Amino acid sequence: MSSKPNSLIKWPAFLWCLKIFTYSATLTALLALATYAIMTALAEPVTINETIERATSAATSKVHRGAGYVGITWSIFLFNSLAALTASAGTALFVYFNRFLLKDITSRRQHHNYAKISIAMEKGLCPIYRVLEWPAERFFGFRPISTQTAENSVWNYTGYSRYHFQLLAAIVPFSVPLLVAAANGAILGMLFAFHLFNGAFSGYQLAGINGIVGGAVYNITFFISAILPHGIIEIPVILVSTSIGYVIADSNCRFVRDKNLFVSDNIEDLEADIATEERNTGTILFSPLFWKIYVLFVLLLLITAFIETQVTPSIITRALSIVEPFVSSLLNF
Repeated sequence: MSSKPNSLIKWPAFLWCLKIFTYSATLTALLALATYAIMTALAEPVTINETIERATSAATSKVHRGAGYVGITWSIFLFNSLAALTASAGTALFVYFNRFLLKDITSRRQHHNYAKISIAMEKGLCPIYRVLEWPAERFFGFRPISTQTAENSVWNYTGYSRYHFQLLAAIVPFSVPLLVAAANGAILGMLFAFHLFNGAFSGYQLAGINGIVGGAVYNITFFISAILPHGIIEIPVILVSTSIGYVIADSNCRFVRDKNLFVSDNIEDLEADIATEERNTGTILFSPLFWKIYVLFVLLLLITAFIETQVTPSIITRALSIVEPFVSSLLNF
């Protein structure tokens, strides 16, 4: 079993999450702008505005629903705290899910019709299993293992090989930090595209070509002043939380590889492998260090929620007042 972790915040893991976040934000913004431009050419302006607002409001709808119960500040705080916990501890859920997956496989021995259906469905997913081979072998040093099984092997009741089960256990946990970083980047990119396009589009309707620059400057100023005051703390907290999830996934992946887990035909050996894997993940998930870091993040997110609701509005007003003379000159107000 692994010893207690000395550090959970690691620079390579943070950089990985930052890259995913940045790539996602950039790609989403470009795709959104392209989509808005195409829709503008094909639809009425009112339809465009309604579509953009509907798409962007979906990203924050849960916060506004929660605000009806606990107020906007606490709603933002609670959802951000949950996001930070999901980004870090959520990775471990896949590790503990393997126990239930193995129980499902063993139950197929007594339920032959269920086994046939499950095997057929799993065989249909073989291309996905093969996709896992590339990152596992390219980045984590996995090597293909024999797919030959004994007559009474548990793998005779699955539509995938023991090697693919090993890869599922090792690689799938990375999906949590990947999705969290990508989703947060996508939300930021979509909001940026919304403000940029809507500002430029509204400015064009008011003052023609000159209005494009004025409208874009006004809306981007609003966007930056609305995001930066709290985002300068909140975004790093979410990314560091996500990087901790990456560290948990990486630790599990290397542990599965180094211990060569999940290669036996015997159900008892596989159950022992799962218990070993869970203990390894538990040394991180249940360590005092993990929860001390999370408490720190919760405190920081409480501060950012207060800034977002109590301080940011005045910053927005101040920032817009600075650019208004320039924008007005372009719009001929």
